[in-house]
Amino acid sequence: MKEIECMLDEKNIKVASWIVARLQGEIRPEEEKALEDWIAESGEHREFYERMADREYVAKRLDEYKNYSLDTMRERMLPSIRREGKRTRVIRWSRRIAAILILPLVVGSVLLLREQSGVEFKNPVTADILPGQECAILEMADGRRVDLSSACGIESLQIEGIMLKNDSNVLSYEGVQGAISDSLKFNTIIIPRGGEYRLTLADGTQVWLNSQTRLRYPITFSGDKREVYLEGEAYFEVTRTGKMFEVHCKGMDVQVLGTSFNIMAYRDEPAIQTTLVNGRVQVNSERETGGSIVMEPGYQVQLDTLTGKMEMYEVNVANFVGWKEKLFVFDDENMETMMRKLARWYDVDIVIESPELRKSVFYGVIRKYENISKILDMLKKTQNIDYVIENKRIVIKEAR
Repeated sequence: MKEIECMLDEKNIKVASWIVARLQGEIRPEEEKALEDWIAESGEHREFYERMADREYVAKRLDEYKNYSLDTMRERMLPSIRREGKRTRVIRWSRRIAAILILPLVVGSVLLLREQSGVEFKNPVTADILPGQECAILEMADGRRVDLSSACGIESLQIEGIMLKNDSNVLSYEGVQGAISDSLKFNTIIIPRGGEYRLTLADGTQVWLNSQTRLRYPITFSGDKREVYLEGEAYFEVTRTGKMFEVHCKGMDVQVLGTSFNIMAYRDEPAIQTTLVNGRVQVNSERETGGSIVMEPGYQVQLDTLTGKMEMYEVNVANFVGWKEKLFVFDDENMETMMRKLARWYDVDIVIESPELRKSVFYGVIRKYENISKILDMLKKTQNIDYVIENKRIVIKEAR
């Protein structure tokens, strides 16, 4: 179990994705170097890599995965679960299940998707759907809009007399702090469905922005706190300046001084989630019934958007920040939640035919920059599903 459990932190999930990319012949130069450096760090790393590159070993683990169900695993784990304290019982059970089931899906995807596997999927696909890309639109204070996508070739632009950099899909305001001394002027960066982008604010805070996201922020910060307004999903690495940094989203405010955290606040999700990677944050509900919660690393606060109830849970942080590393991380994820994520990234409409399929769960780590048919083929191999792609609409149904 040791080699499997080490897969559950954020760094090693990235390592697994690099291994997958190498075996598929699609690894990027910077990933190749990072993987070689990781392998060279220790004999344990080299042994792990060699096992993951062994098709027979991974195929065996994949077969083991197919023989397990959540009910079976729950029965096997129940005696040890009962011996644990109430506070950690559920999260430890969840991590043990993930440790057993997630590994084959990380690297086993290679076996499923390569021609050598001998598996042929015949679906009525009229056209495959390509993954999203790094793109964004900047809306200025006066309402003007600028397309920041690399295809437009805009490497710099001038706003309110200051020059901004738009390089390697990162829009940067860094270095302009104090350049505008009068009233706050706000910009909004808009990430469409099928897009992602990065932003560096005037104080040096870095923000990763996921698909279908809007962030409204001042060109420079003034006063005794720094405030931004989020709809969608973003990962923040906040620069410590001594002034409070506050993220406002519908129903929840998150206050920090300097820390790393993820907020997921989509309108079509039943809850707003704040996940803390490091540092310390205070989460405040806008409703009187919600109150305030001070978070520590490794925890997540969820605000139920219907009831206003706010609760904190211990979580595996890597599951909620993998998207910024170009990964989908699914750990006991139900089909309905998964498909909302895929729909945003691939800019498609996805219909799940039966209530039973919506509740079915999946474990796995998948690279975001795959055509959607590859991901659906993986699901078809490991779940009892079939699918049909019709232009920008996908129907998920039970396999016959």
